[in-house]
Amino acid sequence: MDSEGKIFAGEFRRHWFFDFDGTLARTGEDIILAWKKAIADMGLSCPHFDEVFRIGPTLEKMAYELFDNVTPELVAELTERFKPNYDESGFPNTVPYPGVPEKLAALKEKGAKIYVVTNKRHAATQRIIDVMGWRSLFDGVWSFDSFPGFRYRKPELLARLLKALGVNPSDAVMVGDTKGDIDAGKANGVHTIGVTWGYGSREELAEADEICELN
Repeated sequence: MDSEGKIFAGEFRRHWFFDFDGTLARTGEDIILAWKKAIADMGLSCPHFDEVFRIGPTLEKMAYELFDNVTPELVAELTERFKPNYDESGFPNTVPYPGVPEKLAALKEKGAKIYVVTNKRHAATQRIIDVMGWRSLFDGVWSFDSFPGFRYRKPELLARLLKALGVNPSDAVMVGDTKGDIDAGKANGVHTIGVTWGYGSREELAEADEICELN
């Protein structure tokens, strides 16, 4: 979000949906520390952790990618151990990307509605937003597990939100740092902006309608 002209490029749209990790905030260090503590507490070995681990997938999906031949019971224990490690950490290494809070405020001043739509768990997302003092910036915050009884993939979650909020896709934007964010926007017919400062590669943002740099 290097300039107001870039982030507001083209026709103004009223509804902005933002990914969280890697888009609004640099969260990776605290997530990795919580994962490694959970692995150590269980006495597990994961020598290829740094090679395989990615920010973005759900806890369960990442657990299956990190370990071979694991049982659902082990995955459940690992993810349950991760949650307090992360949620109660205070997020000491999590910071907003430079200029992001100011650009969110600028969007609000122009009359935009701003939402978070993320694969991050609802409880953790809400805690970080409170720690950062961002509560007033957002008109809604939703995670894959925000709706009891449902666990949504991002395209499905965005679809539900567009319908629930009565938002015309032509008046919406999806902003994110990974292919999953861009795919979610494309699947729902909304304008997409890929940001290059996060955890995805520039190559996976190739299908985005716009690319935004952080200078």
